[in-house]
Amino acid sequence: MSAPAATTALAVNYARHTPQQAVHVAVPRGGITRVHLPDDDAKAHLVTAVLKARGEPDEELELFGEHASRLSLRRRDELRARVGAVSPIVGLVANLNTWENISLPAAYRGAPRLEEVAKLAREVIAGFGLAPEKLLARLPEQLGALERKVAAFARLLVVPPELLVLDDLEDGLSYAECNCATRFETEFRARQPQGTVLYVDIKEDT
Repeated sequence: MSAPAATTALAVNYARHTPQQAVHVAVPRGGITRVHLPDDDAKAHLVTAVLKARGEPDEELELFGEHASRLSLRRRDELRARVGAVSPIVGLVANLNTWENISLPAAYRGAPRLEEVAKLAREVIAGFGLAPEKLLARLPEQLGALERKVAAFARLLVVPPELLVLDDLEDGLSYAECNCATRFETEFRARQPQGTVLYVDIKEDT
């Protein structure tokens, strides 16, 4: 199995062949790409590979033009830092409230200042029509599906990634909440104009 030749014009170049199916995903840098995978297993493999900057033996991955199989540990960590996701694979820390979850990247890095993080968090949460003070004080188990996704999104915007993966974004949302889904892309592009957006979901039965 082999993926197409590496190209720096792609944010992601991924291939996986199994006896049951073959999957190939190419994501141009700076664009918006929608990928419909055959099933949950295929989707989980793709998202996990991209987030870890590492493929399984039956996978090939190029991330930002670099072959994942050739990366040093340091370089792998550097590439991983350029990717963020709103995905069930990237959960909130259960024993921390929403504010503590969102501010984790700043606490770890020492920047940006917590005042800036608080301003960003309130702006993002309010932009989705939610009440910031109420949401920020809650634990993850007290949040609805949209609130959890918004909290995870605000957390990754503290240090905006170059590649945003939106994994089955409308899953668990009501019809009215699905109308908010485009807000994730809009908010991200406003803060990272040259960023890449990858939507990933499952093919609908026909």
